Amino acid sequence: MHRFLAGCLAVSALVLAHSANASECGYTSAGWNAPNGAVVFDRGEGPIRNVMDAIGEYRTHSMLSHGAIGSVSHATMKDPDQNGWPTVCGTPLNVNQLQYGYPGLEQVNQGGIYHYMYDPNGSGPEWTAWQLGDAMGAAQVADNLWFNHPYVSDASRVDSGQYIDRPLWNGARVPYSLFQYRDLQSVHQMPGSATNNGMVCSTFLAYAHNYAGRGFVSAYTYSHDRIANASNSLYSGVYNHCKSSLGWFENAALTVICPVFWNVCGNAGNQVANCMSAGRCDTSSSSIWKGVRDNASTTATSISPDRIGGWGVHPISATLWASDYSHQLQWNSGGNVYGCWQ
Repeated sequence: MHRFLAGCLAVSALVLAHSANASECGYTSAGWNAPNGAVVFDRGEGPIRNVMDAIGEYRTHSMLSHGAIGSVSHATMKDPDQNGWPTVCGTPLNVNQLQYGYPGLEQVNQGGIYHYMYDPNGSGPEWTAWQLGDAMGAAQVADNLWFNHPYVSDASRVDSGQYIDRPLWNGARVPYSLFQYRDLQSVHQMPGSATNNGMVCSTFLAYAHNYAGRGFVSAYTYSHDRIANASNSLYSGVYNHCKSSLGWFENAALTVICPVFWNVCGNAGNQVANCMSAGRCDTSSSSIWKGVRDNASTTATSISPDRIGGWGVHPISATLWASDYSHQLQWNSGGNVYGCWQ
């Protein structure tokens, strides 16, 4: 999410979000130019890139702006920890953290979102933009979530002096759930439900759109060929990150103590692919995700950032934001804001 999983999509087609090496807390000397209610999109590095290309889509993360110097609502996930010896050999990633991604749905300030997107050297996603569309309707979505939605506040796990608001759904916190990429279930309906009570960035925006009374956002069904390609790309992307000690696997030196026949990086790829394709985050058996990939009747149904923005095969009538074109995201307001994203 920085995070090997940072964003979202809908793999529907087995997609991860963008990656980077952002710090968790820090200052920004300016706020962004995205108006209240605008959706901010970006495209970052990581296995998601291969997957997005495989399904013919571009954006990897989407966020709801509460104004130039205000907060930001989004759903994301930090890197899950690696398991310790000897579990790391067979099941490399912490099962609970993979299944119930933290922080999940949250509201952070401009300092927090800047350090979510950019590392201390200023590098971040290769592309960023915002869309507003129906300005009054978009502001209604943002304000309704900000003023009328139940939430709890937690101290940051990195800086206990900073508090982060966490909107509640069905009376509970909302983790980042990878299975949303395969099936968003009824997240976009009112009322709705989903495995793990979870969302990803774009299914959250579909929920917020409907919650504010701005209409139902229909899901899109991805063909079997597309999810099969995406499944292969996801596995390969996680495997390559592990082999290169990137993303979740910066401490991959731990895995050298495993016997070579364990193929730890292959197990990591299997574990993530299983989690997204079938909600099975607890196993690295390749038969689960390959069973989905190789069954010609399987499809995936979800809502991606591209659908939120009305791009590609997705109509401009999909959401109130989709009628707009992409505006360049800039950090140009005054101020000096400190914040955390986890």
